[in-house]
Amino acid sequence: MGETFAGRGAIQNDSPLLLSGLGVTGTPLAGKVAAEADLVICVGTRLIDFTTGSHSLFQDPNVRFMHINVSGHDAYKLGALPIVADAREGLLALTAAAKKAGLTANSNYVDAVSQARKDWDNQLQTDVYVQHPNELISQQQLIRIINDQAVEGDTIICAAGTPPGDLHQLWDATGGRHCHLEFGNSCMGYEIPAGLGVRMANPEGQVVVFIGDGTYILNPMELITAVQEGRKITLVLSENHGFQSIHRLQRGRTGRSFANEFRTRDPKANKLEGDFIEIDFAKNAESMGARAIKASTEDEIRAALLEAREDTQTCVIVVETEKYRYQPGSDVWWDVEAAEVTNDPVTQELRAAYEEERGKLQRFYY
Repeated sequence: MGETFAGRGAIQNDSPLLLSGLGVTGTPLAGKVAAEADLVICVGTRLIDFTTGSHSLFQDPNVRFMHINVSGHDAYKLGALPIVADAREGLLALTAAAKKAGLTANSNYVDAVSQARKDWDNQLQTDVYVQHPNELISQQQLIRIINDQAVEGDTIICAAGTPPGDLHQLWDATGGRHCHLEFGNSCMGYEIPAGLGVRMANPEGQVVVFIGDGTYILNPMELITAVQEGRKITLVLSENHGFQSIHRLQRGRTGRSFANEFRTRDPKANKLEGDFIEIDFAKNAESMGARAIKASTEDEIRAALLEAREDTQTCVIVVETEKYRYQPGSDVWWDVEAAEVTNDPVTQELRAAYEEERGKLQRFYY
């Protein structure tokens, strides 16, 4: 799997062996199948930490790799058999060679993977996309709605925070519904300029910039450029009141919360643990010349997306989403350490768990 994802998410009609995103931000289904694989054919990937689970993902003791890549440097990673070639031509040649050799699929394996895929699809419908009582709409539900409304030629763009991981798991890119994720370096502030670039390259279809409020505040000014140049984009802003991706990671590695949410300072504790700040992102977008729409329910979001499609000016749809409703875990480990030297008992426990996981899972030699 490459780090710029343009593949399947919530799979509906294609091959039952399509498993969606792989790696730390991928699906638990893809992670489980990859962990048990004895042959991994890599195509055009840099095999970074997110993809390989910090060298912990592939757990078969005899696993071997083949790698089709135009870069010789990357093609040799993980001790792979390197095939330095164009991805399409390399796969065509490999497929022809497999047919000539009489290779066929193991029917029991195909059935097992197909059933696992059905289980994942069922989990999406019965849990991930469900409206939970006393909660706002989730970011995962928001993605499903955008995906439902997308048509051939539309492009969704994302780069940082929780949205890329959610799209990696959930976006359905069949039928020409494109997905651009700049996720190699998680470039906060990339999204709106990237949307303009896609619009310049492709004047047809909707260009949807999917962005969190934490990323938005770093670089909203290019909305002015979109208005100046008459390059219509639609920005969908998921407002979850802070840098919730880093907040989640922070709590997972320290057991504490510190300054990653948009809160006022509590005068007694002298910490940023007071009330959430009310920020009017719709007015902010309007001040830069965009049309702004606030939406909170599924019907309102669907209506807003239709209005934005028909409008000729840049539109910003602001949706307040549930702060702590995250995508399902991938069950893929990631080498992010808890502090080694600390007097905090919570962090000490997290450090001990980290060291145990690292010793059990991480592999550097295949």
